[in-house]
Amino acid sequence: MAKATAGQSGAIRKKNERLILKAATNEFVKHGYQGTSLQAIADRAELPKANILYYFKSKQGLYKTLLEDIVDMWNDAFENTTANDDPEQAISAYIRSKMRYSRSHPKSSRIFAMEIIQGAPNLKGNLQFPVVDWTKNKCSLIQAWVDQGKIAAIEPLYLLFLIWGATQFYADFDTEIRMINGKTLSAEEFAKAEQNVIDIVIRGIGLKS
Repeated sequence: MAKATAGQSGAIRKKNERLILKAATNEFVKHGYQGTSLQAIADRAELPKANILYYFKSKQGLYKTLLEDIVDMWNDAFENTTANDDPEQAISAYIRSKMRYSRSHPKSSRIFAMEIIQGAPNLKGNLQFPVVDWTKNKCSLIQAWVDQGKIAAIEPLYLLFLIWGATQFYADFDTEIRMINGKTLSAEEFAKAEQNVIDIVIRGIGLKS
């Protein structure tokens, strides 16, 4: 039997990792970290439990990878923004990206929310520092816009907190939205909600009358 090439092996690995992460997302969001077993994830992914241990070493390793992917996706739209960029365009794009990711990946957003509610035990250590460093970096960026007179004199950290809360609400509290609204927001309604958040934030930092 011919051996798999390096390219084929890499493709198989990526496929299996995607299957495992998808299965893990479904299990963690339903049962939480403590209530989820590697065997349950393996059964859902239809892969041997040994495959999970091979790719992720442990349940905690798998869970941390999932959290890292969530944070990376949330931050991607704001990652390479500089003080030379237009703040209205940059912040609007960041809000839009976070809201759309939360809508398309609501389970991932809820897993992160549950982690925070439980005291973020798995965010501490290696994963905590990138999150803290990223936040400090973006606070410096926002402060630079303030210093340049591009936006109103607001507190950068509180602006980020406001954006995070507003954007993640649509995934983390979808049940409440459906209870009050009577149904899940349609694509058109969600687009209006998205623009509403953008308008409120942009006006709040002094960029629109």
